[in-house]
Amino acid sequence: MGIGNLLLVPEADYNLLGRDLIIEMGINIEVVNEEIKIKLCPLRVEDEEKINSEVWYTPDSVGRLNIPPFSVIIKDPETPIRVKQYPISPEGKNGLKPEIERLLSKGLLESCMSPFNTPILPIKKADGSYRLVHDLREINKRTVARFPVVANPYTLLSRLGPEKQYYSVIDLKDAFWACPLDEKSRDYFAFEWDDPVTHRRQQLRWTVLPQGFTESPNLFGQALEQILQEYQTGEGVTLIQYVDDLLIAGEAEDKVRAESIRLLNFLSAKGLKVSKAKLQFVEEEVKYLGHYLRKGEKKIDPERVKGILSIPPPKSKKQIRQLLGLMGYCRQWIENYSTKVKFLYEKLSQGGLVKWDEKDDKHLKALRHDLVNAPVLSLPDLKRPFYLFVNTDSGTAYGVLTQEWAGKRNLLGTYLSC
Repeated sequence: MGIGNLLLVPEADYNLLGRDLIIEMGINIEVVNEEIKIKLCPLRVEDEEKINSEVWYTPDSVGRLNIPPFSVIIKDPETPIRVKQYPISPEGKNGLKPEIERLLSKGLLESCMSPFNTPILPIKKADGSYRLVHDLREINKRTVARFPVVANPYTLLSRLGPEKQYYSVIDLKDAFWACPLDEKSRDYFAFEWDDPVTHRRQQLRWTVLPQGFTESPNLFGQALEQILQEYQTGEGVTLIQYVDDLLIAGEAEDKVRAESIRLLNFLSAKGLKVSKAKLQFVEEEVKYLGHYLRKGEKKIDPERVKGILSIPPPKSKKQIRQLLGLMGYCRQWIENYSTKVKFLYEKLSQGGLVKWDEKDDKHLKALRHDLVNAPVLSLPDLKRPFYLFVNTDSGTAYGVLTQEWAGKRNLLGTYLSC
């Protein structure tokens, strides 16, 4: 049985692998620091035969949840938000055309005449295709947001415990687009599209939760959480959800394998799509929420560390805040974090331009050194006692949380500081 269409070009110096075939075979191509990384789908044939093939994302498929449409509340809706479309190059328009036609054919976009308008951007992907990005910043500013009921990623992994040895990570593809948008709210998400072939200019709007909308993660996350209440995990297996990323963990390989297959079929029955290319299936080490998990331990994603190390010293308060945001995600691995970033917070409280000197370079270098040499942290065992060691220094308090097992004291998933 064929799994895709193959294009043969005898004059080509290299074999061509079509995008449809890449998706069908679950091949994931990533460009990281000018290096190309290729990952093949880890599924065995006997495993895939047990999984409903409808769960896998393809360009011709779209997820759809059977839930009530979401409505959006905008402040001062009688004053429309109107932002002119940015100029788009001919290459960008031609790249967006097949994607917009696909979204229209699947009912994710529809024609409209709306008083609202915000711009779109064409973003070129590693495989040469284009992604549609809708700049919804002005809409986000006027949105009356619901209280965000999203799990804390810092404490979420504490549910795993050190005994877990095997993991599966399921990435839901275009998950927000599976959530219908109430018709009365759709005009807020309109944009202008100028077809490069027909030269017809029209407005289009989303019929589903758009990507880039401030409420989409919270609304989808709550919808999925309610759906997962119908799902009961087997004994000895833990299921963790963070928005559209799912993690299955267990001590026994066969149980994790069976649970992963059962969950994939459950998601398919509910109308969701999974990226086969990004599936991590019954592995001893997985990447989840910016961490690498292995045998009850977690460490920082090296790519995240490289990204922080590549940032030059900040020259403005905005850049300082950006640096603090990135460093803050890694604070669990940095001993006495609050003391070591105090010099950055002091600069935010100073008036005028940011002044950066050799002393600041030294402090920043020390932070980078701590990141490069970050320890591997143990996941907590909630059945064992905890030991908290605290200290104060220069107006800051910090502590280290540990547990004792196998005759030694293990550093847990956080350095505490304030």
